[in-house]
Amino acid sequence: MATVESLFEQLQTILDEDNHEEALPVINSILAKDEDDADAIQCKMVCLIQLKRFEEALATIRSKPAAANQCAFEKAYVLYRLNRHADSLDVINEVHKPGSTDDEDVRIELLRAQVLYRLGRYKESGEAYADFKDEDTDPAELKVNHSAALCAAGEADDAEEVLATAVEELGDTADLAYNRACAIIAKGDMDGALKALDEAEQLFLQESEEHAFSEEDIQDGRIVFIVQRGFVRQRLGQTDAAQEAYEEALKLKPSEGEVAAVASNNLFALRGKETSLFDSAKKAKALNLDEQVEDKLTLHQRRVFALNRCLLSLYMNKTKECHTALVKLEKELEGSEVPTLIRAALLAREKKMEECTALLQEHAQANPRTATLVKLTLAQIQLTQGDKQGAVKALQSVDGAYGMLGVVGSMVKLFESLREVEGALGVLARASKEAEGKAATRKLLLLSADLRVANGDAAGAMADLEKLVKDGEKDPAVLARLVQVCVDLDLAKAEQYAAKLPEVEANGELDVQELETFVRAAPTRDNQTDQILDVSAAKAQAAALAEKKREKRRLRRKKEKAQVVKEDGTSITVEAFRLPKKYEELVNIGSWGKPDPERWLPWHQRSYNRKLLKKRKGAGTASGGSQGGAGAAGAAAVLDRSEKFQAQLASSKEEEEAPAAAAASTSSSSKKNKKKGRK
Repeated sequence: MATVESLFEQLQTILDEDNHEEALPVINSILAKDEDDADAIQCKMVCLIQLKRFEEALATIRSKPAAANQCAFEKAYVLYRLNRHADSLDVINEVHKPGSTDDEDVRIELLRAQVLYRLGRYKESGEAYADFKDEDTDPAELKVNHSAALCAAGEADDAEEVLATAVEELGDTADLAYNRACAIIAKGDMDGALKALDEAEQLFLQESEEHAFSEEDIQDGRIVFIVQRGFVRQRLGQTDAAQEAYEEALKLKPSEGEVAAVASNNLFALRGKETSLFDSAKKAKALNLDEQVEDKLTLHQRRVFALNRCLLSLYMNKTKECHTALVKLEKELEGSEVPTLIRAALLAREKKMEECTALLQEHAQANPRTATLVKLTLAQIQLTQGDKQGAVKALQSVDGAYGMLGVVGSMVKLFESLREVEGALGVLARASKEAEGKAATRKLLLLSADLRVANGDAAGAMADLEKLVKDGEKDPAVLARLVQVCVDLDLAKAEQYAAKLPEVEANGELDVQELETFVRAAPTRDNQTDQILDVSAAKAQAAALAEKKREKRRLRRKKEKAQVVKEDGTSITVEAFRLPKKYEELVNIGSWGKPDPERWLPWHQRSYNRKLLKKRKGAGTASGGSQGGAGAAGAAAVLDRSEKFQAQLASSKEEEEAPAAAAASTSSSSKKNKKKGRK
């Protein structure tokens, strides 16, 4: 019968061959003899981890509490691989001894740094990597991880310094160069990042050639550089180049799921909901990562991916998929108002406005200080439903609303539409007290003064303007408004403030009447200093504008005129109708051209109407003539007055050339004709 010692010897032989599957029966035999043997339990944990049977490993350690301390690292690692990072950190903190050089503690420290990174506690993770010291761990890998934590924590300069130190100590590698490019991107130097990415890619190709990588492996390794270069192009505003890079990367089908997810996500963000939405949805399948791949993403990346999955489903009207994605988003953005807004959008699309409003109100009441977007959305919905009072209350409940000029302006407009002037003035008064900076206060006091003047409160307007003057206001326009308000209330103050106005330089005497009717030109400023009014230039500008208006009226009224003599011999002046541009030359020579003799006929009866020419071949005959027995030509001849009109024009010209006696004779004959007409 085998003893425990012989079973351990057999186990050692099997583990030396890395045959973890065959090692498990031997370990179970040892545990059958001594179920609390900590060494056997630890060996079983290691074998299950190597076989990636993490759930079974966790169940094993939970069933053996006696080995909890000895197997603390294995338990923490299993929880880490199961994405239970908070539980893993709790186990680590129970046994962690900072600064220890023991092998077990070194492994715990390294795992702690990784867990902190996954939890999004990047600054603590960077500090853990900085304190970590172990000769057996790859120093280049440590430097890369340390720089990644610093970049994520917003300390890009420190990250670049760490990488520069690593290059000096270890020499430049593709991984170090790539992470240096990432640090430069985090600094915002996109042009420098492009150069760094090119250098990193060249180093990768050199290393691939040295290690005799296959063409497929080289192509797959280049994809990460293509995607990162596309991101830089996108940040530079070169959207076409960025889109080409993302599409090229997706066509190459990267083996790393996180790279494909980044390319797909960035492509959707670049296109938006208006462009190639179906293609974006097709490529967005790369966003559906398994837990192991998703665990490699940063906290920010996981949140962005979860949000874009929801938005894409919402834009595609895939309600069920959107609700499913919302569960993941609420987990990633716990306590945020973004999931609530997306759920409200879903309810609005389903025409459930009451539920939508109730959801937003519930979130606003539960999170009074952080639900800014929710309250603004609620105000917009209530405004579209005609509930202006509710919209005002929603805006007033926004934390810091009176410090936001846009929200203040919206509240003032709503109060004005409700004819509640006092409410609008109250908003402006409170906002002017809470405003940060003189510029915002000045704008609010001027708005308040205008509103008071418009509603007949001259005293209140004077008080607002006086506040500005006391705060050092030197704008002549503001002083002039204050003088104008004070004239009817306090003449002494009006004179006092009028004395502060700049003097107007005039070359000659001023005409009071002209000044009263004078429209002042727009004021100009020289280097943002005192206002200067150029009276002479303004007068010239006003005169030029008046002359331009007179010329327009004159051209509008100008028409071609002609003298026409009627049948009774009297001469009248006739104005011409407006002609198309192609007859402009006829107008210029004083002739209207020959009128169309068929202009009195409907279009379908005119002889040159080609469209119906075939139907009118028999026009004018007994069989095909128009109703009444007279043809179209006869009707045109009856209605045509052009020849008589031309004769009248000719006779008028002859009369102008004839002597005065002939004109008198014509006049007397016309009187006779009038008498005959009366008989």
